[in-house]
Amino acid sequence: MSKSILPFIIFFYVSIVASFAQQQGDDLGVTSIDEVSESVQNQLKKKGERKIQIYLIRHAKPNLQKRFLSSSWEAQEYIENYNRVSIHKIDSNQVVINLKEPHQIYCSSLPRSQETALALFKDSFLIISDSIFREFELKIVQANSIVKLPLDLWKGISRVSWLLGCNHDGIESRKEAMKRVVLSTDNLEKLANQEETAILVGHGMINAAISKELKRRGWDVVQSKGHLNLGATVLQKTVSL
Repeated sequence: MSKSILPFIIFFYVSIVASFAQQQGDDLGVTSIDEVSESVQNQLKKKGERKIQIYLIRHAKPNLQKRFLSSSWEAQEYIENYNRVSIHKIDSNQVVINLKEPHQIYCSSLPRSQETALALFKDSFLIISDSIFREFELKIVQANSIVKLPLDLWKGISRVSWLLGCNHDGIESRKEAMKRVVLSTDNLEKLANQEETAILVGHGMINAAISKELKRRGWDVVQSKGHLNLGATVLQKTVSL
């Protein structure tokens, strides 16, 4: 399979899975945010090693209704509103935080990421918002206003077009977005080395891309629920002391 086609397949698959999960109302269960087990760390310490981890959490569901059929203009309006609206209230039982040490929490500059981070971690942790972690930008392809399609189809077509380099006028290109992914991954790895556990409250697409980059760097996925709202993809790596 061509290496140039593989990223397209991965990202398109993530988009479809995330959309389907939201439509079907998948039961996430409980997302637990934990330190690395002390017993595991003690065993590794004897060998001069320790385990570090990164949580990639997807934001809570935005409080925005969507119609089934939309024109391209209406789909674009939805995307713009999606980037501005608040989130639905979070069930306090849905995310359990078992962090003993002080941690910095990263989030993106978009409201749904910031509000989720604040709702989950409140004032108990330092929350750092950075636009480097924002979701990949999306512009709906233009079409005659009489053409009505399901919103998710507009998004899928537009994302595929963007991935192929044909739909990025006025927004960042895929190449520019991938540079952000590398920088984002660098920041998270640095934080994980400092604090043992690094946490990002981000977005479905960029979190998936960061996870892919981390796996390329030797990290192992131990949980993969990051396509769901408030779900987490968790990666771990054993490093020398």
